Amino acid sequence: MPCANIAATQTQPIRGRNEVVALLKVSSEDDHSKNSHDCQAEYQLFMVPGPAGAPVVVDLLTSDAAWDRSLSLRLNGFSQNGQRVFGVLSEGGKFPSATLFDYDTAEGKVRLIDLRKRFSHIASSNCTPTFDVIGTTATGAIVVELNSAKCLAPNGRWLLDRSGERVQRLPQDASFLSLYEFKDVAR
Repeated sequence: MPCANIAATQTQPIRGRNEVVALLKVSSEDDHSKNSHDCQAEYQLFMVPGPAGAPVVVDLLTSDAAWDRSLSLRLNGFSQNGQRVFGVLSEGGKFPSATLFDYDTAEGKVRLIDLRKRFSHIASSNCTPTFDVIGTTATGAIVVELNSAKCLAPNGRWLLDRSGERVQRLPQDASFLSLYEFKDVAR
C-alpha cells in the first residue's frame, strides 16, 4: 500500500493456540502539520484472546517519511508454544526499512529488530530482499527465510540469535520448530 492520507490495510487473521487470534494493521495519514509534509504510518498488532476475550492493541511502530513510499506488512504467525507472535514490517522509498517484530504474549512486550541492519553484510544497501519468519530453535533463536529475487543476496534460511544481534546461515542439518499451524478439527 502506498503511504497516503487516510489509508489503511490489514493482514488476514491468524489463529494460535487456545483460540487466540492475531491481526496486523497499518494506517497512514498526513503527519499533522509538523511542517515536514511527510506521511505518517502506524503499525499495530491486534490480539484477541479467545471468543470471550477483549482485544489487546499493541502499538508496534510509527514512521514518518515521504508520501507514496510503499508500506508492507506480513504476519508470519505464532511460535509452537503460542508465547510469541512474529511478523515483518517493510517500507520502500529513499530510506527503505525491514523490521521484524517479536511479540511476547505472556509479558505483553514487543521487540523490534532492524533486519536491514542485521543483514547489511549479506544484502547491499540498494538490495531490498523479503524476509519471513519461519520458526524458532529450542533456544529461542529466530529462523528467517531471505528471498532476494531482485538482487544479489544469498537466498535461504538464516538464524537470528535470541538477542537479535547476530545473524548466521542456518546449517542444512539444523532442526527448528516451524511456526504453529492451526488445524480446524471437525467435531
